[in-house]
Amino acid sequence: MSAGATEERRGRGRRARSRLPSALSTAVGRIPRAGLVCALVATLNAAAWSLVAVPFQIPDESSHYSYVEYLVEHGRPPAPSPIRWSPSLKAVLTDLDTERVILMPLSGTIWNRVERLRLVRDLAHVRGRDGNGGSLSDIPEPPLYYALQTVPFAVGGGGDVLDRLELMRLLSALFAGATVLGVFLFLREALPAHPWTWSVGALAVAFLPLFALMSAGVNPDNLLFAISAAVFFMLARSFRRGLSTRRAVAIGALLALGFMTKMNFVGLLPGAILGLFVAAARERRSWRPGTFRLPLLALAVAAAPALALVALNVLAWERPAFGTGLYSTAAAHSSVPQALAYAWEFYLPRLPGMPSFGLFPFPVRDLWFRGLVGGLGWFEAFFAPWVYDVALIPALTVLALALATLRRRRAAVRGRLAELAVYGALAAGVLLLVAIASYDLYVRRLGDAAEARYLLPLLPLYAGMLALATRGAGARRMRLVGTAIVMLAIAHNAFGLLLEASRYYAA
Repeated sequence: MSAGATEERRGRGRRARSRLPSALSTAVGRIPRAGLVCALVATLNAAAWSLVAVPFQIPDESSHYSYVEYLVEHGRPPAPSPIRWSPSLKAVLTDLDTERVILMPLSGTIWNRVERLRLVRDLAHVRGRDGNGGSLSDIPEPPLYYALQTVPFAVGGGGDVLDRLELMRLLSALFAGATVLGVFLFLREALPAHPWTWSVGALAVAFLPLFALMSAGVNPDNLLFAISAAVFFMLARSFRRGLSTRRAVAIGALLALGFMTKMNFVGLLPGAILGLFVAAARERRSWRPGTFRLPLLALAVAAAPALALVALNVLAWERPAFGTGLYSTAAAHSSVPQALAYAWEFYLPRLPGMPSFGLFPFPVRDLWFRGLVGGLGWFEAFFAPWVYDVALIPALTVLALALATLRRRRAAVRGRLAELAVYGALAAGVLLLVAIASYDLYVRRLGDAAEARYLLPLLPLYAGMLALATRGAGARRMRLVGTAIVMLAIAHNAFGLLLEASRYYAA
């Protein structure tokens, strides 16, 4: 090859490499500054929570840390096996008295000088990292989140367990920022008429204490939240601007990433698939076979990495084909009528003639609303009972204002019924998955899955309701109501942080 041809090829390579940062810069430049500010606020707030939250007292954090540790040491995800912590992790969990603190809600973390000195000594001298991934006897989750966490783990390789844990927590805080940015962009596409309301919804999510708590810890839920928000955004964008080839590929890629992050993402799949076909039919104004080319392309893009992951599980990693975390739906099919009754009572009051499962009389209020307002720590740290009664006032006001907006804009609502049905299907899929998982645990006498954090993939809809409520106040009072919503969210976050601190640091 001549010198001129070689130089030309090198020039093309340099131009191709220079186009990538330019394209990234252009994409970021198209995001409204308010969206970037909201994302930054969410990241900093989650980082602040990560400094307050006691190490390994965010739900399941020790198991997730152990998974990353195993991935770094062995270059592959762990196989299901009885739990065995590495020496360094076991020493820290023992010195922090982690199990006692979890099991005794009135007990705080270590406090006296002797306990602290013992922890400092073991952090310096116990360095072994040969655990088995902390997988308990269940099936580990997919490896994407843990693979990303190997980066801060490696960066903190010269430090101790707590150093690495904090760096890993900060990556989760970045995912919180990505989630809030996805929520902001979803609102921009779904409710474009009043840009000011986009920040209201996004900031309310950023300051939601349960979201901040989860975002402060090492847990694959954090990447799941970000991917879920991105799915909502891309579907809303396709409804508003049309389903192009690029958008179909992007949605397919997000579905693949969700599947490789946490099996709970399966709850969003039916609604996402419905959204693809509805968006394609609206674009072509028909349901003819040729209309479905782009949805099928998206599903093909999603299926390829998912199938590769299944193959690796079976052929290389000695893991079940479909990792399902703690839950298995095998037992849920033992009695379909009973499972349906359980799912009903999981969210709604029991009807006459239904069997009793010992759930709450009014689950929406007594379980889900209460959990979103103040179920912190290991979901056993709550505000005083009167706080939840008072919190019903702004919650019902927001609901009334949102419904007023929908009633006032009912002509526009009728024109978007198909889009609203897709969002409803996304929500229904998540709710049904959580109910089935909880029923499986009920059948096996292992407790339940009644934790409000499992509803956080639906944060875009929560933000959408707040944005609608802001508009429901009318043009003259819109900014006043939006400001009040954000100020309440900030106060909620502050008192939530105090509740978290008092749970573990009270003398």
